[in-house]
Amino acid sequence: MAKNTEIELKLLVSKENLKKLLALDCVAGALREGSMQKRKLVSSYYDTEDLAFKRQGIAYRVRSKGDGTYEATVKTRIANGAGLSERVELNLPLNSARAKLDGFAELGLGFELTELAPNGVSKLFTVTVQRTTYILDLQGAVAELAIDHGKITGGKDCTDPIDEVEIELLEGDKGALLALAAEIAAQVPVFVEKRSKFVRGLALRGIMAEAAPVQEKLGAGPAKNEILAALAAHGEQLLTLQQELQQNVSEKLLKSLKRELLVLRSLQALAGVEPCERLEELLKIVADVRRLLALQVLWQRIMAQGKMERSSLQKKLSADTKASLEHLQALAVGGCLTAIVFELQALVYRAELDEETMEARIKTALKAWQQDLAAASLDAAENIGALARCCSVKAVSKAAEAAKKQRRQLNKQELLVAWQEQLRVICEASTSKLVYREAGMVLGYLLAQNK
Repeated sequence: MAKNTEIELKLLVSKENLKKLLALDCVAGALREGSMQKRKLVSSYYDTEDLAFKRQGIAYRVRSKGDGTYEATVKTRIANGAGLSERVELNLPLNSARAKLDGFAELGLGFELTELAPNGVSKLFTVTVQRTTYILDLQGAVAELAIDHGKITGGKDCTDPIDEVEIELLEGDKGALLALAAEIAAQVPVFVEKRSKFVRGLALRGIMAEAAPVQEKLGAGPAKNEILAALAAHGEQLLTLQQELQQNVSEKLLKSLKRELLVLRSLQALAGVEPCERLEELLKIVADVRRLLALQVLWQRIMAQGKMERSSLQKKLSADTKASLEHLQALAVGGCLTAIVFELQALVYRAELDEETMEARIKTALKAWQQDLAAASLDAAENIGALARCCSVKAVSKAAEAAKKQRRQLNKQELLVAWQEQLRVICEASTSKLVYREAGMVLGYLLAQNK
């Protein structure tokens, strides 16, 4: 028995989409014949009265494995972000379901749990699931796909249902796991379950888990490792925004969404991988929605100045904005951002980045973007600004500050062009003379403001 690193993805999938997931070529084609197993797992989590294990970043459980055998497990934190978790997992076979605290030092923990719990432990909560598992033979890896249905019980009438899919890497390349997740998310709406069963159980007991450590900014370490860490950190934020977007849309949320998408795009360019089409499409949709909202505000200002009470153009703008917002929310409901996050992680993980430091790679990219910026490239200006938000290299901060005024001017020019195009499209789709007249008022206002 040796120290083992558990690497897994935890996904939320509806029952309908679970059937679609299992039928996908990337899944069905990888299923090992005869590998399906069904069993009932009962896992009890323990800690001391003062939560000494939790304070040390340890989760301790005793599991009945459904086949008459028992196992005690210690898990410690390593990394967790954007759907992929990596933890040290130490397993100790038991003769019964009784908690056993010694025996983990020789497995690699470095000390015995009895040192943290001299007075023993008590049960926090129990997790009971019906688990169906399959073995997946992937290109360069072997994984286990587990479907869990059950509940967490933290006391009388205190439960939390479990319906999730876990994909754990058993052996081989982590990139194969990310590639599989990206392919699944591209075809079936899936969402990341950010919380482990342990964290969910603690919440059921009213115990807060420690916040994840703040992600250090890009600096002078190995390029691939740092880009992947930054992708995980900002991908995590993007997935949180995806959850919020399904419920409501605000200008603040749209601004945050664009900011995180631009950071991911800058990291993608920094890694030198092929562009993610979904990322570019979503950036365009977010920009279009924000422009429509801004155009409505502008037209309302013009209406107020002219003391207008009715407007045919306002109805058209409202209808277009509503349709665009519904489309954006539909993409969030369909897990579009999940697909983007997994695709970028898979691309970067498998990228053959050279051995230069992160700082050297940043300076090379920055030089290229500055040359593009000299040719009035808004993408280059945005890449520089976005990279400055996740980078500690002083040259990037200075370049972002120097480019700020030009970026604003390029954004303004693009906004004016987009507004003119939107008004043209509205007019072409309408036979109303009032719409033409009011669109002309907006164009006249814009020309007057920009002389």
